[in-house]
Amino acid sequence: MLRPLLAAALIAVAAPAAAQTAPNPAETCKTDPKFRELDFTLGSWDVYTGTTKTDEVTMSLILNDCAIEEHWKKTDGHPTGNGIGLFNYSRLLKSWGYTWATDDGAATVFRGNLVKPGEMQYVTEKPLPKGKVRLRHWTLYAMPDGTIRELAIGTEDGGTTWTTDYDLKWVRKK
Repeated sequence: MLRPLLAAALIAVAAPAAAQTAPNPAETCKTDPKFRELDFTLGSWDVYTGTTKTDEVTMSLILNDCAIEEHWKKTDGHPTGNGIGLFNYSRLLKSWGYTWATDDGAATVFRGNLVKPGEMQYVTEKPLPKGKVRLRHWTLYAMPDGTIRELAIGTEDGGTTWTTDYDLKWVRKK
């Protein structure tokens, strides 16, 4: 009697793991083009708001090149606003994810997709009072001069009007 119960328990534990589709061993994150869509951001960058350097960011491949880790450092004298981000492509969801957390308690999660090579757009929603929602589009653009433009725009009226949250320029460190 104990053996059938033990076998049933093992099957119950193993079934969810077997149901997940394992990636083809020949198609690792290093060679899968979907995981390489954001590689244009890799490296160390000085970040500018207009002509003023305000931040530094480093983007590094981690977890067998299956994710990109972001380290954001304020350089404009603000004591907080430093953060860590994690970018990852999900084979299950067929989209990119981004999770952001800072030293002042700010945190958010985005879903994204490649618009075209060198243009990755993420979307998130922020709950507002009275059941309203602020929709934010956050895009990273690889510019022809080798810089990156980081643009965040938002709407609170379903897309009729959009306002710029921020517009940053990343310059690769030498």
